[in-house]
Amino acid sequence: MKYIITSIQLNGRVNKNLLTNMLNFAKEQGVEKVLTFVQRGKYVEETIIDPLIEKHNIELIYKSVKLNANLRAYDTLILPQQINPFTGMNRKLNRNYSYILPSPKIRYESIANTTKYPRAFMSTGMLTRPNYKVDTTAHGRKALEQHQYGFVYVEIVNNQIFKAYQIESTDKGDFQHLTRKYYDGKILDSQPEALILGDWHTGDTDPWVRKESIKMIKELNPKRLVFHDMFNGHSINHHEKEQLLSQLRNLRDNRVNLRDEMQGVYDELFGFSEMFPDTSILVVRSNHDDFLEKYIQHKMFIDDAQNFLFTCQIIAKIIDSKKVPLQEALSILGELPKNIRFIQQDECYRIEGVELGMHGHLGANGSKGSPNQFNSLNLKTITGHTHSPKLLENAMVVGTSTHLRLGYTHGASAWLNAHGILYPNGKYGLLTLLK
Repeated sequence: MKYIITSIQLNGRVNKNLLTNMLNFAKEQGVEKVLTFVQRGKYVEETIIDPLIEKHNIELIYKSVKLNANLRAYDTLILPQQINPFTGMNRKLNRNYSYILPSPKIRYESIANTTKYPRAFMSTGMLTRPNYKVDTTAHGRKALEQHQYGFVYVEIVNNQIFKAYQIESTDKGDFQHLTRKYYDGKILDSQPEALILGDWHTGDTDPWVRKESIKMIKELNPKRLVFHDMFNGHSINHHEKEQLLSQLRNLRDNRVNLRDEMQGVYDELFGFSEMFPDTSILVVRSNHDDFLEKYIQHKMFIDDAQNFLFTCQIIAKIIDSKKVPLQEALSILGELPKNIRFIQQDECYRIEGVELGMHGHLGANGSKGSPNQFNSLNLKTITGHTHSPKLLENAMVVGTSTHLRLGYTHGASAWLNAHGILYPNGKYGLLTLLK
């Protein structure tokens, strides 16, 4: 089954262009059902539903719809002006399911779980134009500013697995999904601006995720490919410096030679460059990249005989603080392809008004970074770092490309294999990978 799920407000007028484009999308994708939540309007006594809803056979959701064994569309009965549609829901809703929830805001949150995958909370966006009390309430004015048009497209793979795409349209009602643009009732081909891969961590990358990612890049043909945490740093990880068992395991698995690890990163980047020569490949400076500088700054290499000489070569190249340590270390191994660019710390790199040059570990004024902090910057950002995908008003966080359980991850986890996609209209969304 394939579904479209959205929300409407009582006494709200349907965005006709969005409806036309959405129905064209539904026809092209073979969607069997279009469903909508119904939320309150400006006043309690409002009851009118735009006649276009019934005319186009859009079904109303009453309380809950089971989509498969793991996914529910569930009406939380929240007010549409509520800023965060997920507040308190992780403690109220049944812990066995992921949920599509009603809201004029398009949000995504990965909920930590003890099973193979985390649960997902995702909200719908709106099909109708705003109907808030803006003259007398601050909540209404805030809701108006954050009103987003869109819907969730759901593909039910089987009784356990689903694919869900949150699609945001412009105020006019146009949108893009992958390589197809739905514009003024027409369907056009459109190249994405960027594919932002979940934190890569060469050496810990899940081979299945790598294979699926290459397939995705070939299908989407983005103008840019963005890597976070390209370097893993397992050979010089300062967190494991005093941990005997961790050191012995790395020794057993041949993960203690810095030059070998760098060669793996070089080969990985060179391979992507050869596969996608017309794509700009961006390597964002990340906290795992900075393992290298910390290893040198704290003179840890002095007692590390097998990595000493190679590290000395790197030192000579990064005395200049303007140099990117990872780039300079890789350049020792060979010439770097022309279509690869390394983003320096604090370097601005914006596409369609969205900042792509931040990894997510550094916050404002020397603090540690967090998705909520980036969300308050009043700047659109797509970052990585947490390995737990998230979609907020001004910030999106991609997931990880690693195995979901590594040696240092224990307990409930919100990690998920998830990439981000950026479109020419400045809208973006998450692409989750489930197997």
